[in-house]
Amino acid sequence: MPIHEFRCLNCDYIFELLIMSKNEMDSVSCPKCESSNVGKLMSVANVAVDKRPSSASRSQPPVEHHTCDTGSCSTINLPGYER
Repeated sequence: MPIHEFRCLNCDYIFELLIMSKNEMDSVSCPKCESSNVGKLMSVANVAVDKRPSSASRSQPPVEHHTCDTGSCSTINLPGYER
């Protein structure tokens, strides 16, 4: 939805409006003092970020553990790294 943020240059009131057309943008006035002397503010984007790993990285473990027949070996192989 095109929600815009404005500041009244008369009383410094900050408000948001849902603007659906250019005509509505031209007729904006302050809801507090009804002044048409308003300025449009730069709004901050609201972005959701998924912090879970992608499906490709979930299918491969980041570290592979191997054991020896004696049970005392602790070799760790990192994907993409070879000795």
